[in-house]
Amino acid sequence: MNPAFGVSPIKQMTEVFVDKTLDLCDVFRSLIDKEQHHSGGAENGGVKNNDSVVLDMSLWLGRAALDMMTIICFQINLDVLGTGSHSQGKGPGNRGEEQKERGRESDELYPALEELFGTNDLNFSLLFWKSWIPLVRLWTLDESSHKIERCHGMIRTLAKKLIKEREKEILAGSVDEETRDLLTLLTKATMEKVNKDRMMSLDEACEQISTYFVAGQETSAAAVTWGLHSLSNDQAVQTRLREELDTVGTDHPTKEQLDGLPYLDLVVREMLRLHSPGAWIEREATKDDVIPFEKPFTDRHGNVRQHLPISKGDWIRISIRAINCQEEVWGPDAREFNPERWRDPPKAVSTMPGLIQQQMSFSTGPKSCIGYKFGLMQMKAMIFCLIRAFEFEPAIPKEMVIRRSLAVSRPMIKGQVNQGTQLPMRIRRRVR
Repeated sequence: MNPAFGVSPIKQMTEVFVDKTLDLCDVFRSLIDKEQHHSGGAENGGVKNNDSVVLDMSLWLGRAALDMMTIICFQINLDVLGTGSHSQGKGPGNRGEEQKERGRESDELYPALEELFGTNDLNFSLLFWKSWIPLVRLWTLDESSHKIERCHGMIRTLAKKLIKEREKEILAGSVDEETRDLLTLLTKATMEKVNKDRMMSLDEACEQISTYFVAGQETSAAAVTWGLHSLSNDQAVQTRLREELDTVGTDHPTKEQLDGLPYLDLVVREMLRLHSPGAWIEREATKDDVIPFEKPFTDRHGNVRQHLPISKGDWIRISIRAINCQEEVWGPDAREFNPERWRDPPKAVSTMPGLIQQQMSFSTGPKSCIGYKFGLMQMKAMIFCLIRAFEFEPAIPKEMVIRRSLAVSRPMIKGQVNQGTQLPMRIRRRVR
């Protein structure tokens, strides 16, 4: 699947990221312009207050990321944001009129996705315990488990249908040989008859699409939400970043222009270090082994332990945030937001593993995140458009925002965990 995340596809994806974030900016402007005190109530997730508006950024960024992923994975513009002004007919592998003809698939997919990503009525307490205690995972009769399975089932069903359609197009010669979008590459893998390394069953291809779709939507939205939270609480960094972004003479930057912004790169790296969207990674031991400790410790029985013995079949959970925020590596300000640290990282950082400059946010090794370049560009594009257009301020005290890790690090409000993921911020339209 590596070709799907090469330079050319990422360039095309950048157009989708930018256009959908501009759609989101249009939504924010309309909410700010509302004359009434309540801007659409709970449905729009916003309340007008003087010259600004308080918005649940996790909700809105999740909707924007959902639109992005449906275009990239399925070539369907769900238009969850309800604007459709920038992104119609865009996306890698998209065929313009073909996308419009897929309205029926949108009608089928949208309710399931909105139910899962657009609401906060999942039982997060139960999901939390399921993530930590294997026996609890056996309980599948709760409504939250039903919702998640319904959504995944809908994605798999649609993926199978689209793969079959793309197969017919490939056989008919209507797909260019150089096309490298995700759907086309997975379809070709199901058609492979000679090279065993490239073969993939239809079910495996559908699972791949489901994984890319859900992982890409949720992780990106969470990363940008947490990033804006840090920027809202550090106006100096936000202002400095905005000054750099203003040097770009267009609201529609290319991949090359985004990669040419050094301070934006520092900010995104720090967002990923401090707010890694993936809370942990899990690996299953394929044989009996031992995990050596960097430093020995004395257990509760008084025994000095130099290593941890593991057996074949054991599951090992590695905390990404714990690795990214070690004070022994990053210094006493390891849990503070400081993009400047990346100009001259501590020497201890050079020993840390990771795909991007010694941090574990995208894991490392043969099972690292295949879409890390995709994620980086998506974050840069979203931050670019939002910070150029608006000023972000905290809507609640910083200490009221807590982190709950359910595979993805979700922001919640202290005392309101039962209301699920939310992170309200106050935004103001910039006057330029």
